[in-house]
Amino acid sequence: MYKKENKCETCNIEKPPRSKHCRVCNKCVEKFDHHCVWLNNCVGINNYKWFLLFLAMHILITLYGGLAGIAIFVGQM
Repeated sequence: MYKKENKCETCNIEKPPRSKHCRVCNKCVEKFDHHCVWLNNCVGINNYKWFLLFLAMHILITLYGGLAGIAIFVGQM
């Protein structure tokens, strides 16, 4: 019967469930989601809520900028 070893081959440590070794950061991240190039950091269990807040703030800033741009454009006409 096949038994998957629960050890990171690179770090040589015991891996928690859903963890993955990030090749960019060269460390194991618990509940690894992805490596974000905008934050230059891995998104995992410790900073997932902050990543979602980062996305929400960028959406709000983009909407505000778009509406302000439309208002300026309409005001110029």
